[in-house]
Amino acid sequence: MRLFTTICAFLALSTAATAQYRGIEWSIDGTNPVIDGVARAVVRVYVGYDDPSWQLNAVYGDGANLLSISTTDPLGFYQHIAGGDTSLQINAALYPNFPDLRYDSWVTIGREDSTDNEMLHIGMDYGPWNSGGALQADNGTWFAVPIAFTQCFPDANGQVLIAQLTVTLGETIQGTVHLQGKDGSLDVTTHLDQTFLIDTGVTPGDGFCFGDGSGASCPCFGFGSSGEGCANSGGLGGAILVASGNASFTNDTFQLGVSGLPGAKPGLCVKGSAQLGGGSGNPVGDGLLCTAPQIRSQVIVSDGSGTLSMDNWNGQPFGTYLDAANVGVPTYYQWWYRDPPNTCSGSGFNFTNGWAVTWLP
Repeated sequence: MRLFTTICAFLALSTAATAQYRGIEWSIDGTNPVIDGVARAVVRVYVGYDDPSWQLNAVYGDGANLLSISTTDPLGFYQHIAGGDTSLQINAALYPNFPDLRYDSWVTIGREDSTDNEMLHIGMDYGPWNSGGALQADNGTWFAVPIAFTQCFPDANGQVLIAQLTVTLGETIQGTVHLQGKDGSLDVTTHLDQTFLIDTGVTPGDGFCFGDGSGASCPCFGFGSSGEGCANSGGLGGAILVASGNASFTNDTFQLGVSGLPGAKPGLCVKGSAQLGGGSGNPVGDGLLCTAPQIRSQVIVSDGSGTLSMDNWNGQPFGTYLDAANVGVPTYYQWWYRDPPNTCSGSGFNFTNGWAVTWLP
């Protein structure tokens, strides 16, 4: 008898109770970080419960119920060199030196790193998953039982985290998993063939005015990486702006995400109707100003990792601040941000790349 079968037997005879079980749920990080020059979607997958006394113990696949998680992304799931297959291998202390480690792909039971983590796994072959393929199991599981910690129980949103999956923005993720847990009376529950199909959305518009040496020279001769703005004091290149959602007046879910910023620094979005420098921008401050005239948004402060998302313009949907004249013609966006340590120009500020979006009716 294989070890996985023993683990399932340990969970005891199960029921198919569903009264307090909501199903598979997910969220997509709105910052859409750019990693290795590629805009990414960071997806977190959860199991949802309405009763906080219910628990999730195992995500599994067996001979009769194949577990499979795959993506249409030709690059496969993003795997960071300092990351791991499970949250047990994620060391949050490494984030300052490896910021992109935050976006590694992994599986879990209720934990996003190794802190207070009692998860175990057995029978899983992660090799194909680490080589651009799918994660599959016909006799494997990742699991946890509540001993010292409470990772098996729902959080304040009624969710137990089971995976973080990072792919190229616009690609899809699909999967089938099988779940075992316990209800509030400690009767074992089983939920077979729990499927999900996650569309990470098509990126609206395109970037332009890059500080990566492909166009105008940066004022301080500090180039960012491909697709970024001019280099900043963070020491990891420049900051990058990307868009997601629908740029539509009748279905406005448009938002902007910025990554690569200095941590905890204020900034704002500027937009205009014209590109400067033929689309290459004009040197201003420590970066390149990409658009005119400059209409300014509210101020937003980046988080500690230098990322932020913007899903409204001064408290209203983006489209509210446009009019019929903007339909079918490009609007240009760019992020301006404070960067006091970077003083080669004496300005204390910098810019991301620009982003051109054509709004639809």
